[in-house]
Amino acid sequence: MSTHRHLIIYKDSKHPLTLNPQVGRGNARGMFLHVVFAALLGLLVACHSHPSFRALDAQRHEADSLVEGLKTNESLDSLIRVAAKEGNHMLEMRARQQLGRNYRESNLFMKAIDCHRHELALAQQLHDTIAMVQALNNIGTNFRRMGVLDEAIDYHYRALHLSEDFSVKSDRTARKNRVVSLNGIGNICLTLGDVETADSVFRAALAGERSLDSHLGQAINYANLGSLFEQRNQLDSAWAYYSHSMKQNHLAKSDLGISLCYTHFGRLYEKQGQTAKAIAEYRKAYDIMAPSDDRWHAMEPCLALAQVYVRLGDHAQAKHYLAIADEAAHTLHSLEHQSQVAWLYYNIYSKEGDCRRALASYKAYNEFGDSVSSEKNLIHMQNMRVRYEHEQRKAEVDAINKEYRTERTLKVVSVTAAVLIFVLAAVIMSFLVYALRTRKRKQLAQQQMNEMRLSFFTNITHEFRTPLTVILGYSHMMEQGQLPPEEVVNIGHMVSRQGSRLLSLINQLLDIQKVKSAIGQPDWRHGDLVLFVSTVVESYLNLAHSHRIELMYAPKQQKAECDFVPDYAQKVVCNLVTNAIKFSKEGGRVLVTLDVSGDMLTLRVADYGAGISPADSQRIFEPFYQTDSKQKSIGSGVGLALVKQIVTSLGGSISLDSRLGVGSVFTAKVPVKAPAGVVVKPIEVYGAMSQQLLIDADTLDKATAPATATATAASAKADATPAPDLAPPDTDDAADTTDTRPLVLIVEDNADVAEYMSMQLRSPYRLAVAHDGEEGLRMATDTVPDLIITDLMMPRMDGYELCQAVKQSEVLNHIPVIIVTAKTTQQDRLRGLQMGVDAYLNKPFNAEELTVRVDNLLEKHRMLRERYMQAKAEHKADASAELSPRDRAFLKRVDELIYGDMSRGEVTVDSVASALCMSQQQMRRKLSAVTGDTPLAYIRALQMKRAQELLNTHADVAISDVAMKCGFFDTSHFTRAFKQALGVTPTQYRKKM
Repeated sequence: MSTHRHLIIYKDSKHPLTLNPQVGRGNARGMFLHVVFAALLGLLVACHSHPSFRALDAQRHEADSLVEGLKTNESLDSLIRVAAKEGNHMLEMRARQQLGRNYRESNLFMKAIDCHRHELALAQQLHDTIAMVQALNNIGTNFRRMGVLDEAIDYHYRALHLSEDFSVKSDRTARKNRVVSLNGIGNICLTLGDVETADSVFRAALAGERSLDSHLGQAINYANLGSLFEQRNQLDSAWAYYSHSMKQNHLAKSDLGISLCYTHFGRLYEKQGQTAKAIAEYRKAYDIMAPSDDRWHAMEPCLALAQVYVRLGDHAQAKHYLAIADEAAHTLHSLEHQSQVAWLYYNIYSKEGDCRRALASYKAYNEFGDSVSSEKNLIHMQNMRVRYEHEQRKAEVDAINKEYRTERTLKVVSVTAAVLIFVLAAVIMSFLVYALRTRKRKQLAQQQMNEMRLSFFTNITHEFRTPLTVILGYSHMMEQGQLPPEEVVNIGHMVSRQGSRLLSLINQLLDIQKVKSAIGQPDWRHGDLVLFVSTVVESYLNLAHSHRIELMYAPKQQKAECDFVPDYAQKVVCNLVTNAIKFSKEGGRVLVTLDVSGDMLTLRVADYGAGISPADSQRIFEPFYQTDSKQKSIGSGVGLALVKQIVTSLGGSISLDSRLGVGSVFTAKVPVKAPAGVVVKPIEVYGAMSQQLLIDADTLDKATAPATATATAASAKADATPAPDLAPPDTDDAADTTDTRPLVLIVEDNADVAEYMSMQLRSPYRLAVAHDGEEGLRMATDTVPDLIITDLMMPRMDGYELCQAVKQSEVLNHIPVIIVTAKTTQQDRLRGLQMGVDAYLNKPFNAEELTVRVDNLLEKHRMLRERYMQAKAEHKADASAELSPRDRAFLKRVDELIYGDMSRGEVTVDSVASALCMSQQQMRRKLSAVTGDTPLAYIRALQMKRAQELLNTHADVAISDVAMKCGFFDTSHFTRAFKQALGVTPTQYRKKM
C-alpha cells in the first residue's frame, strides 16, 4: 500500500481520528500549509451549487424502481444505451451499478470494475455523494475478490473519507455505506495479517450496524471479531463473540449465518479436545445447509465432519461425508475442496492398507494442488495486468479531472485565489526567515561548544591481556637477564603504564562490588546538576575531537538544583560518553541530553555508530561480555556493568535502544531526591571537581601511553643507534641494497606492545611500525615487507580486515601474516585461517615464541624460493610448481607482459611495473621475494630463453632479427648479453647446435 495514504485510528465509533503520516512527520510550517490548502478547497467547493439531497434521493429511488425488474445483462445493456441517448445520467448510473454487480457474481471482475468506474464518473457529474461512495465501495470489493489488495483498500478508504465528510449524517443509506467501507477495510487488514487494525475497524463497523439496528450486519461483525480472537487462541472471547453472532443471526432469520456459527462452535470444541460436541455442532450446521441450494457453504461442515471421523478412525462415516463433499466440489469446480477431499481419502486408504487407492488419492491430491497453484499464478498475472491498466486509466482520469478543476477555479474564484496565494506566500517567507534564524542560532551554539573543549584525553581499556603481554614479557626478560641496562628506565616506564591500566580496570570492578555490597553510604549532595554534568562532558571534548567526532551537550533546563551523588553521576556520565565516542564513526556525532522533571532525572547518550544487535543488547550490561561484531569489541569490559549497578542501587533504571547501522541510545532514569533521613550537604566548588577530573585524565593519559609520544621516543633512540632499526615507509632502493635483512612490519595500536615486539626483533630484522590497520596497509603497500605482525583488535581496520586486504592484493599476497590476539576460541582461529592467516600468537606471549614464529615463517618462505631458484638453474620446465598458486599466477602474468613487450619492442622494468600497476620498488620487492631475482635479471633471463628458442627453431633468421624479437634494438648489446648469460655468442651457439 502507498505510504502516502491516510491512516485512520478509531478512538470511538462516531468520531474517527484521521492522521496523515507525512504531515505528522513535518514541522509547524507543513501543518500550516496543510490547513490553508484544506481551507482553500473548502472555499472552492462552497462556491458551487449542487442539487439538493432530497432531489437526488428521489431520483435514485425512481431510477431503482425501473432497474429493479431487469435481471439479465442484455436488458440492462439496452437500458443503459437508452438512458445515455436521452441524457438521463441517474438512470444510466443505477443501471451500470446493477450490471456491475451481475458481472461480479459471475466472477467477471474486469467488466464489473469497468461498469462501476462509469458509475463513479456519472455520480461525480451529478454531485451525488451517496452514489460516489457506493461506486467506490463496489470497485474496492471487486479488487479485493481479485486479490489486488492495495487498490482495494485505496477505494475503500476513499469511500470512507467521503462518508465521513458527508453533511447529511442522519441518512440511513449514507451510514450503511460507511459501514460497508469499514467492513471492506477490515477484511483486507485481516487478509494482510494486520490483526490489530482489523480489530479496531470491525468494532467501528459493529457500532455502525448497531446504530442502524441491522441484525445481519451485527452478526457478520460479531463473527469477524470472533475469528480474530480465535486466531489469537483466545477461545473464551471467541465463544462470546460467536454467541453474539448466533443471537443476531436468529433475529435476522439467516440460515446461512446460523449454520456458520454452528461451524465456528464445532471448530472451537475441536480445539478444546471435545470431539463429541464438535461433531454435534458440525451436524447442526450441515443439517441446515444440506436442503438449500448453497452447496458451497454446505461443504464446510461436511468436510469438517469427515476430517473428525478420519481422526477418530470411523472410516465409514468419513467416506459418507466425503462422497457428499466430493460431488459438490466437482459440481462447483472447486479445485481446493477437491484437493482436500483427495487428501482425506489418502489418509483413510493409508490406514486401511489399501495401497492402490491410497496412491491414486495421493496423485489426485497432487494434481489438484498443482492446478490450484497454476490458478493462483494465473490470477497473479491477471492482477499485474489489471494494475497496469488501472494505472493508465487513472493517469488519464487524473489529467481530465485536473484540467476540469483548473478551468472551474479560474472562472469562479480567480480573485480569491490570488489573495490567498499572496497571504500564503507571505506566511511561507515568514517561516523561512524564522527557520534561517533558528539554524544560525544552532550553528553559533555548536561553535561555542567547540571552543569550550578542554585539553585532556582518556581511554579506559577493558582488556587484561594487552597490558599483561608487556608486563610478563619484560618480567621474563628480567628473569633471564636479557634486559639491556640502557633500556631499564624506559622499560620501567612502560611496565608502570600498563600496571596503571590494570589498576584502573580493577578500580571499576571494586566500584561495582562496593555498590553491590553497600560498603559506605552514597555521599548525597545538593547543587546544580546541569552544571555538574556539563563539566564532566566538556572534559571529553578533546577525546571526541581526536576521533573526529562532534560531542554535544543539550540540557532541557539551563539550571537544575537537586540532590545527587557526585561520584556516581561522574562515573555514569564518563562511562556512557566514553562508550559512545569509542563506537561512533569518524565524522559522527555523540549527543548527551539531560532533563530534570519533578524528582526524576532522565539522561540520554546517543551515538550514530554501528549499532548493537537485539541479541547483544540483552547482555550488554554484563561484565566482560563481548559481542561478535566485526567492527569493534563491544562491551568488553565492566564500564556498562558499573553504570547498571549504580543506577539500580539508586532505584533507577537504564535501557538501550539500538539499531544496526544506525546507532545506539542509552537512557538512564534516576531519582534526584535523597532518601528520607539522609543528610544532604551542598556540593563543593565545581572548579575543584574540574581539577580532579583533569588529574584523573592525566593519570589515564599516562596509563594509555599515546602512540605519538612512544613513536617520538623510539625515533630519538633510533637516531642515537649506529644502524637504524625502524625502516620508514619511503625506504628507497639504495637503502634496501645496503641492508639486506628481512623487513618486518609491526601493526599494533598499543605503543608499549609495539615497542616490546620491536625490542625482540630489532637485531635480526629491519622493522617498520604502524599504529592501526589502515596505516599498516598503506605502509605494506609502499614497502612490501617480508612479514607482517598485526594485532587483531584495532581502530578503523582490525587484523582480520588487514589480513584479508593483504591476501587480496597482488602486490602483497605473498607476505606471511601473523595475528597477535587475545581471542583464542576455535571459531576465531577458523575465521582467521579462512582469511589466509599464516600463524597465531596469543596474548600474553614471550620473546622466544615471537622470534620462533617469525623465523619459521621466513625460513619456510626462503626455502620455497630456493627450491624454485634451484629448479630454474637446472632448467626444469615446471620450476614454478615449487611456488604457491598465488605466486605462480603472478609470475605467469609477469611472463606474459614481458613476452608481449618483446614482440612490440624494447622491454624495460618501468613498462612492466606500469602494466602491473606497481611502482618499480614494489615490483622489485615482490619479484625478489618470490624468485630471488631482481626485475632486470628476471627480464634478461626470459630474453635469453626466448633467444635460445628462436636460434634453435629458426636457423635462417638473422641474428639482428632475433635480437629485435627479444627486445634488443642494438645487436651488439644483444650479443654481449647473450655471451654473458651462456658463455658463447649467438653465432657460436647456432653453429654448436
